[in-house]
Amino acid sequence: MKDYVGRNQEILNIWKAKFPQEIRDKFAEDGIMNKGEFCSGDNDEVFKNSGNENELWNVAPLRVLFLTKDENLYEDEITVWDVKKETFHQRGTRSNQNIISNSTFYRNEANILYGILNTRVDNMICFHEFSREDALKFSDEVVFARINCKKEGGGGTISDVELQNAIEKYFDDLKDQILELDADIIICCGHQQEKNVILNALYKIYPDEFKYIDFGFGKGTGLHYNENRNKLAIDAYHLAYLTGGEELRYYEVVGAYYEFLKQHPDFVNSHRK
Repeated sequence: MKDYVGRNQEILNIWKAKFPQEIRDKFAEDGIMNKGEFCSGDNDEVFKNSGNENELWNVAPLRVLFLTKDENLYEDEITVWDVKKETFHQRGTRSNQNIISNSTFYRNEANILYGILNTRVDNMICFHEFSREDALKFSDEVVFARINCKKEGGGGTISDVELQNAIEKYFDDLKDQILELDADIIICCGHQQEKNVILNALYKIYPDEFKYIDFGFGKGTGLHYNENRNKLAIDAYHLAYLTGGEELRYYEVVGAYYEFLKQHPDFVNSHRK
């Protein structure tokens, strides 16, 4: 069994060591999300590492990876948190209350994750066919991953220029982390103003392998298929993007994926047996 968790941590350790000492505590770790017990963290409830994440990732029929920009670092915080520990639960609640976060970012992430992993070639899960509680409970149990392309915690917004500079500076580390996690569906959450810096980085990581597929969806919702490795990249908006609401964000990703499945019905079955 391949040690995805251990290799991911090795890459993060190498990456963090390249940070200047004065900003090293702002390095936000990420990767395969924790699936352990719900417990109290420094600022909120978080998940402990169960120790089973690696096994779950090895046997997952479909590995979903969210590529995002950077972690928020608020003014009253000295250090960022470990992304792997995050839950989508509302702050101040316990897991058995099953109350989803008020964060648009987390709600969109939970909705999309639920839709992607429950949609089949003969059936798309519509937005109103599941509740927020369903999506939250599912996100607690299913294995998935998230990688921030910029590891240094930042503010509430980041420009494409700043994100691009961070990617270029540590490109080899980002490349190693993405290649080692070996996800099947990579959701590139960086579309704005008709471009996506995160998707562009993925094209550099897999040179001449991804090809654009036009299903007639709107801007920011394009699909890009790597037939050689049987990987699908989705050009998506930032998960906190408000325009159009949660339902529109859902269909931009899950609806496009469903159209892809109808043309590539063996996409899931052709992965690890």
